[in-house]
Amino acid sequence: MKLSRTGWNNVIIFSVMLFILLINTTNNKLFPNDDEKESAQATILPAQSVILTLSMHFPNNTQVIFERAGLGWQVTTKGVILSFSDQQVEQIILAWQQSEGLIQADNIIIDEQLAIKVNIATAGGAQHQNFMVYPLNDQLLVYKQTDNLWLAFPVALTKQLLPY
Repeated sequence: MKLSRTGWNNVIIFSVMLFILLINTTNNKLFPNDDEKESAQATILPAQSVILTLSMHFPNNTQVIFERAGLGWQVTTKGVILSFSDQQVEQIILAWQQSEGLIQADNIIIDEQLAIKVNIATAGGAQHQNFMVYPLNDQLLVYKQTDNLWLAFPVALTKQLLPY
């Protein structure tokens, strides 16, 4: 088969176009994009949320409340004596704002009396967000009541989210 110069140019152009089409169709299968990876993860709070009040009610009737006071934080405790540095409080607040957990199945059944009840008021939020936190031996489960969503976190995050 003898092709002219124009014929060979057409063959090269179409073969390059087919190669590009092949790469584009197999790219998502070979290299999943970040949106597909993140679909199984969610943050505790929406992005860019500013926490005004964070209150924790523990099963043993102790209570810890973090309230924004100007640029700093005021910590109120009931039933326990805890002292926090400004840096420790900021780390707890940042952990609640930025932590991402794996979305779990809806059929998790845990005794509600074992839960640490967390209530968060955010700036611009019309209502408080309620959470149930269950520290387990191998993971930390957080139930977002407003979204009816279970999130699982590594056990190491327990110390960052809970003050004791």
